[in-house]
Amino acid sequence: MLNYHRYGTGPTFVMQHGFLGGGGYFAPQMAALGHSFDIIAPDLPGFAGSNTQDAVNSIKAHSIAQLRLLDQLGIDKFNLLGHSMGGMVALQTALDYPDRVEKLVLYATNSSGNLPGRFETFDETAKKVESGDVNSISKYVTATWFTDYEKAPMFPFCLSAGTGATTEAVIGALNALKEWDVSKRLHELDIPILVISGDKDRSYAVDGLVQLTNTLKNAELCLLPNGAHCVHLEQADLFNATIAKFLLTR
Repeated sequence: MLNYHRYGTGPTFVMQHGFLGGGGYFAPQMAALGHSFDIIAPDLPGFAGSNTQDAVNSIKAHSIAQLRLLDQLGIDKFNLLGHSMGGMVALQTALDYPDRVEKLVLYATNSSGNLPGRFETFDETAKKVESGDVNSISKYVTATWFTDYEKAPMFPFCLSAGTGATTEAVIGALNALKEWDVSKRLHELDIPILVISGDKDRSYAVDGLVQLTNTLKNAELCLLPNGAHCVHLEQADLFNATIAKFLLTR
């Protein structure tokens, strides 16, 4: 079974971390939204607390692992949020299991691994991983998720939440990101969708988020001010209020 973090009562709300992250970095959301939702934040295979699990090299395999955990917990239907690579996992899950996902939050993500606005290419990141150690690469990459880089107050917390990723998992994820593209399947989704990110995201360009929103049938876009890739930590109160409004509005 994957490692997971769980808190709260109410309808199930799954929050999926992204590349080099861990479910623990959603602690502020659990604290704020746990009175309304049963929040489950899995650690993907090979990452954070699931680092004893075999690494996988496709987004679909991550999605299957996510669903297997929910099956083991006896959860059928759920709201789903995915951050960054986790948003790709969430999108894959919603496309492949449309009867299980009630509402979808696509957080700082896209429908393809083609990210021209990223701070560096996936190949460049892979070279650094292969020539260095995962901890130093995690520190470097995680810093880019904040407007003030390592000076950001929540940077140490976020970095700690993702500690434990294996080299195999990181390389597998980078390969998965390069190969993944579900852009031609977006028309299949008709559930309510919120696309959300910070207005200073260095990983997923704003124009890509706009295009994603416009391609989906039933989606709305929210860009939060003064936040980068981890706006859920930089502007937690605003992020939490936005998510709560979306999920609780019928």
